[in-house]
Amino acid sequence: MLDQADWNFAGTDDAKAEIRAAVLYLLKDATAGNRADIVLEIIQIVRDAANGQVCGHDPLDEGMPGG
Repeated sequence: MLDQADWNFAGTDDAKAEIRAAVLYLLKDATAGNRADIVLEIIQIVRDAANGQVCGHDPLDEGMPGG
C-alpha cells in the first residue's frame, strides 16, 4: 500500500490530519470491544510502516522459503 500512497501533503500537520481522519473513519460505528481491536490493528500498521513493511508483509522475505 505504501507504493500507492499519495505523498502530496502540505506538511506535517496535513499528514497528521489525514491520519486522524482515517482513524476516526475506522472507529466510526465500532462498539467498545471492537474499538480496542481496531486501535491495536492501527498500532501494528504504524509499527509495520516504521519498519518498512507493507501491510504486515516484510519485503525482505519475498521469494524466500517460508516467507
